[in-house]
Amino acid sequence: MRLARGILIALGVGLTAIGGIVLLVDVPPERYLGIATWVGAAIVLHDGVVAPVVVAVGLGAARADRRLGRGPVAVVQGAMLVGAILTAIALPALIASLRGNANPTILVGSYASSLAVAWALVAITVAVAAVAGVRRASPSSARAARRN
Repeated sequence: MRLARGILIALGVGLTAIGGIVLLVDVPPERYLGIATWVGAAIVLHDGVVAPVVVAVGLGAARADRRLGRGPVAVVQGAMLVGAILTAIALPALIASLRGNANPTILVGSYASSLAVAWALVAITVAVAAVAGVRRASPSSARAARRN
């Protein structure tokens, strides 16, 4: 474990050094303030929004896990993960399309409605999985399975 940790630390330091070199060589100095602002905003967004939401969802899942069982909670957690990834992928295009573009052929499409449809499909999938899980766990389905 100690060796693996040392390798990961060395890898992280090496990649950070490479990133610093690329920054100094390839990025003009007048862009440094914008990059620093972006990194600062990402840290604030992660620590102020993402991390507390993830902790709250985890605590809620642990509480629901005791009442509902692991299966339904795992399905909902998986669906939330898929929805969050879909949102993270679609959000930059959505923001760019809302800002407008000088070239109307770029960023064509309704990203907001596409994201809403994707979330609706995720919700429908969770509902179907929940109904299937309840039917599988119900005593009548167990009796029917024994008869066959």
